Amino acid sequence: MTKPSLLFWKLFLAFWLATTLTFLVGVGVLELGRFRPNDPHIEAILAAEERLLEQFGIEAAGQLLTVWERPADESVGVYDSAGRLLAGAPVAQAAYERSVTSKEGRVLTVRSTHSPGKDPGRPWHQIPLLIGTIMSALFSGYMAYYLAWPLAYLRRAMSDAAHGRFETRVKPAMGKRRDEIVDLAEDCDRMANQLKVLVEAQQTLLHDISHELRSPLTRMQAAIGLMRQDASRLEMLERIERESERMDTLIEALLTLARLQGRPESIERESVDISELLAMIVEDAQFEAGIKRSRVELQASPPFIACVSGELLYRCFENVIRNAVRYTRPGSTVQVSTSVSPDGNRLNVSITDHGPGVEIDRLQSIFHPFERGVGDASVGFGLGLAIAARAVQMHGGTILARNEPEGGLTVEINLHSARSLHDITLA
Repeated sequence: MTKPSLLFWKLFLAFWLATTLTFLVGVGVLELGRFRPNDPHIEAILAAEERLLEQFGIEAAGQLLTVWERPADESVGVYDSAGRLLAGAPVAQAAYERSVTSKEGRVLTVRSTHSPGKDPGRPWHQIPLLIGTIMSALFSGYMAYYLAWPLAYLRRAMSDAAHGRFETRVKPAMGKRRDEIVDLAEDCDRMANQLKVLVEAQQTLLHDISHELRSPLTRMQAAIGLMRQDASRLEMLERIERESERMDTLIEALLTLARLQGRPESIERESVDISELLAMIVEDAQFEAGIKRSRVELQASPPFIACVSGELLYRCFENVIRNAVRYTRPGSTVQVSTSVSPDGNRLNVSITDHGPGVEIDRLQSIFHPFERGVGDASVGFGLGLAIAARAVQMHGGTILARNEPEGGLTVEINLHSARSLHDITLA
């Protein structure tokens, strides 16, 4: 149990002050309601009695007290200077007493068991005030604790995440509570989990990068060593040049992947006809396919205009189509087809090859960086599909792979015709 925080005391004092003031106002209104009907009554009787004595004399004043239907606990009497009762009821213990000179010139005393402006029959007690104050303190303490302790857990979870301990979870500590604070706890847990995934992915990526760079560097060092032994071996220069180009290609792909790790709003967008973009890529891919006596065929839908990054989508489709050309059987056709949804808001692009396909358990992992199949160590770096997947995700789309029953692999990309980033968010 941690000690109460500053937020707890702020909430406690705020609730306590509010409930105490509410209680005091309520008690004040109640007490005013208790004596307000009686005070004007006794005050009016005493004022009338004194005026009658001054203006009409003892007999008139006595008649008023005779016809007055007094409460059992109230008495008003007129006494002379000798203390004899001249009119009204006897007053054993006077709460009010005033001397009046009557019309006859006598000095008389008007006495009453009640004093105007007070209610002796309903004395003020301190117990209700004390009970109300204690109850308001308990209620305020409970409300402050109810609101403050989840925030203490959230603060501790944020501190753990800041120190790299991403396994901390807040929602289980909330029990059966259901409110916005629990929603915040869920967001906190999701954030911690996402940070854990990103950190692990970064560590894996760094490991894979070091592995990928080590091979060409080793070969370059071997080539340099051989040239030192025999300067006439010019083929070693070709080896060094080839490996340096390979490293340059890898670094460029890594930079592209790193740029795609940013936020969707960080990319520049423009209106692009996706169908026209695919036609350009297919035309370029025909040359590479012709080397292995294959073809790339496009079955395009009408123009589909979207607000996207033309450069990133070009790289996305080019990587997927070149990957299909690489693995399709010689003499076969890579089929690129597009279709638009009935509402015209989505474009579906399918790239199908006639290659060996992919193991079922790798249909998702092929979109991870440096993911390559068995025997593919010398082919590419395993970054093409990872770049394609991230580019599609940044545009609010989806990408998936599936094996065809008759053989081959189909990569399906689904894009939204968003005209702005706001449209992508809503999609």
